[in-house]
Amino acid sequence: MQWEYKVVNIKAKAKGFITQVPDTHELEVVLNDLGRQNWELISCTLGSTTSMASSHSQAVLKRPR
Repeated sequence: MQWEYKVVNIKAKAKGFITQVPDTHELEVVLNDLGRQNWELISCTLGSTTSMASSHSQAVLKRPR
């Protein structure tokens, strides 16, 4: 079986001046939509909550070609 892959990035929301919080609600909405399109989540990482740099969550999904 051959697979196709998709990588999804969701930016963190700023909370205060320094702290960034991963937007898990937005990630959930995106993952549910992709699940309806037969994408399967295979990996997910949440961004740092202490960095001043732009942070994001990343999900990797797959589905049969």
